Amino acid sequence: MEDPTPDGKNIVTDPRHRLRQIRQVFETPLVKAGAFLISRLPRGVVVRLAQGLGAVAYAISPKLRRVGRANLDLVFGSERTDQEKRRILRKSFENFSLVLLDLFWFSRNPRERILKYMRYGENADWLFCKKAQICLTGHMGNWELGGRAVSSRGTPLASVALPLKNAAVDALLNQARESTGQTVIPRQGAVKAMLKFLRQGGKVAMLLDHNTLPSEGGVFLDFFGLPATVSVSTEALAFRTKAEILFVFCMPCKDGSYLTQISGRMDASTLSEASDRDRALTQHITRVYEKAIRQYPEQWLWTYKRWKYIRPGDDPARYPFYAKPLKDHQL
Repeated sequence: MEDPTPDGKNIVTDPRHRLRQIRQVFETPLVKAGAFLISRLPRGVVVRLAQGLGAVAYAISPKLRRVGRANLDLVFGSERTDQEKRRILRKSFENFSLVLLDLFWFSRNPRERILKYMRYGENADWLFCKKAQICLTGHMGNWELGGRAVSSRGTPLASVALPLKNAAVDALLNQARESTGQTVIPRQGAVKAMLKFLRQGGKVAMLLDHNTLPSEGGVFLDFFGLPATVSVSTEALAFRTKAEILFVFCMPCKDGSYLTQISGRMDASTLSEASDRDRALTQHITRVYEKAIRQYPEQWLWTYKRWKYIRPGDDPARYPFYAKPLKDHQL
């Protein structure tokens, strides 16, 4: 007999567990078939397909549209018209569709395709030098492809991936991510693994525009004028390794190619214990993201609940509708 779940239900008889099992039975072969077909489509067809899928997703996802619009209103207020905000949100849906499709399209002949469709902006030599670096990006452009492009040129790079509930699909995605030599680090024990990678002279890619609970090492910092939970792992890594920090964004172009932009770098060798304590570095990182989002609003993932948690003592009315107060175990 199977062990019961924490709420006392037996996982064999729990209908939610059974439904998840049934869904995964069909989900895995469908993803595999989709990956096979997508990888064999012409590049132009993939780009148009992403536009179509994004338009459909926008039309049939009122809950996601509401989240995206709340975020757009928070960031831009009256700076942008209703029409402009709708256009930005539709483009964001299209961009996310292309990120998903390209996970599989660039898995066939990945090095050849990346060589053909990836270009680099100014200061690319910063990224491909032989030194330990923390490469920071966000849910902007194609955050998945950037790491694969760097590793395709023989540069040792590792990134952290959150596991999916479907282990088979998760393995398929990680296989795609590692197809050019990138190392995927599990979230459990990630900081220790990244420290080791950096001390060996490698590079680590990190997404820092996601919610990190205080109980998991996050802090509340200003993001577009409202507190949001931010991971301080970059500070911890930079302070302990003195690795250089780069800000990198992989941006799509109209012809189906990508342009990797290195928007700045920081010398971590000057970091002090005081700067680590007052979170000045992490606050500076959020400012870099703000600038990029304002410059390329169509490329950010607006449907992510970025201001999900309300800082203790703050007025809930300041936050988007989806924000919730932190529970005791999350502090």
